[in-house]
Amino acid sequence: MNGLSVINPGLLATVQDLGRLGYLGHGITTGGAVDAFSLRCANRLLGNTDDLAGIEIVLAGLTLKTTCDLQVSLCGAPVTLHINDEQQPIDQPLYVEANSTITIGRTLTGTYSYLAVKGGITTPAVLGSRSTVIREGFGGLNGQALQPGDLLPVADLPVPQDVPKMRPRGERRQRDETQLHTDILHLRFIPGMHYDEVTESCRETLCEKTFSISGAANRMAIPLSGNPIDTGLTKLWSEATCLGSIQVPPDGQPLVLLNDRQTMGGYPQLGVIIPPDRVRLGQARAGQMVKLEAISPTTAEQIVWLHDHYEETHLKALTSLGNTAL
Repeated sequence: MNGLSVINPGLLATVQDLGRLGYLGHGITTGGAVDAFSLRCANRLLGNTDDLAGIEIVLAGLTLKTTCDLQVSLCGAPVTLHINDEQQPIDQPLYVEANSTITIGRTLTGTYSYLAVKGGITTPAVLGSRSTVIREGFGGLNGQALQPGDLLPVADLPVPQDVPKMRPRGERRQRDETQLHTDILHLRFIPGMHYDEVTESCRETLCEKTFSISGAANRMAIPLSGNPIDTGLTKLWSEATCLGSIQVPPDGQPLVLLNDRQTMGGYPQLGVIIPPDRVRLGQARAGQMVKLEAISPTTAEQIVWLHDHYEETHLKALTSLGNTAL
């Protein structure tokens, strides 16, 4: 079977696509790439459709060996990339020969990086998606994080013979890496179902105090540490949750729900982080300072529209680059 053999999975690596849609009513979460835009970028560079599965790499290290000639690209949090011990650029399509070793080092900034393969990772789809949700134990490869010795199948596509198998070593495209732990990451949210039910003091603490990202952050949620928030709400029915929802548990430390969240929850939900800021939060690291800002639905729609327009323009440019390069 053609594919990628896992030598070292690093801290955490899973198969992810754009998520499992349409099953929240059955209690099945969406999963999918935390930074879907970066996965889409990696796919576009190879001429793939956006929904094909790739490998999501968290923070540090992944070593793979190819069993066939492949075309790959790596996008997302900036990392070091070596193929057979030779450094290669990210954010570009690359040709890799069979029996080559792909080594992805630690992230320089950010958290999530994405390795795409021409034709996609072809593990079995579960409910229309190949995304791994470890808690439920399905998707990806046996529903688990990648392990040494795993073999990830890829689409059986011919590699063009009239192009070099390896791109020359080049400089990595410049990226915005100005976000440091000393900066404050501003997160805009739309007030949620319980926002008007809590005390004014609660709203002030939420929007005027600075929080930091907890080291317990994962694909389910990002806990924030700071001044405890007293919502004054003690008895609530469990209600549906959504991606980016701001929940406040009894300890008063808010948390923001991510892709592998539970579909129902009984904590007060004070708002929903808008999509562009939720991705920035997902890519941030433990210790990053954050501040929350309530905005109107109309303002949120305008921000998201502009951001979506930017992303689509960028993706079209990558599609052209990928078609030219490949």
